[in-house]
Amino acid sequence: MPRAALYDSVGDPDVLYVGEVETPPLGENEVCVRVKAAGLNPVDAKTRSGLIPAPPGAPFPRGTGSDFAGVVVAAGPEATYWDGAPVAAADEVMGWTTGASLREELVVPDTDLARKPVGLQFEAAGALSTAGLTALAGLRLLDIGPDDTVLVSAAAGGVGMVYSQLAIARGAAVVGTASRSNHEFLRSIGVVPVEYGQGLADRVRAVQPAPITAVQDGVGRETVLAGLELGVDPERICTIVDYPAIQEFGIRTTGRYERRPEDLLEVAEQVERGDVRIRIERVFPLEQVVEAYALLAGRHLAGKIVVTP
Repeated sequence: MPRAALYDSVGDPDVLYVGEVETPPLGENEVCVRVKAAGLNPVDAKTRSGLIPAPPGAPFPRGTGSDFAGVVVAAGPEATYWDGAPVAAADEVMGWTTGASLREELVVPDTDLARKPVGLQFEAAGALSTAGLTALAGLRLLDIGPDDTVLVSAAAGGVGMVYSQLAIARGAAVVGTASRSNHEFLRSIGVVPVEYGQGLADRVRAVQPAPITAVQDGVGRETVLAGLELGVDPERICTIVDYPAIQEFGIRTTGRYERRPEDLLEVAEQVERGDVRIRIERVFPLEQVVEAYALLAGRHLAGKIVVTP
């Protein structure tokens, strides 16, 4: 039987263990994937810890993880890609699932996966769904374009790293917050780096004389307040973490945006071409899932953490 990362109660990373699970039978529009790589995201840790509640009545043991890339083992007779082409065994794919990507095999609807570009490594593809789709949703929400100068928080992290490069590809300038150890990396992808902390708005003014026109927040109140202090219209401030600020200041959030395979493929092709870089902080085997989530909890990461079942 295939193995998976599981937990029997919510809590810290040490509630996780590796156990055997059954692979459910395929429906007509479903696909069985042998997982090669699965990226970790803060939302996965929040769900495991209980900060984000599971659906009512969700049984234990529960799986963890949402992003994945792998190879098709089998496909239902009606399973197709978004463009109508049939899904076939041995296809290399990437996608997302609900709380179960850290496993050797998984079954997903055909609507939740896309072809993996041939030149894209599994580790990068498996870390791309949440970061890439969240970044793209934020760019579209604020309609970022060549007239924008954007303040991006956690710009060396998963979402911020992709968002910054996609914004630059649209012609925008980007100022990104990060710890000093990540500043050289940000410069290498075209981002003007600044440190976190008190006085952020003043540091942004010092490095970027052009007015900030938009803010993408992945850290919290500090970035939101800096954006307001810099005179950014609340309608052009987007947060993916500080939900109370939405009501308090009238800022925006992508919320539960629609995930579309064609959008994932769009970002993945930019990574394959080298237009967008995905930085992998560290790769862990499935047996070290506790250590992987412990590293994720440390924050200030320089990229994505990936588990290879």
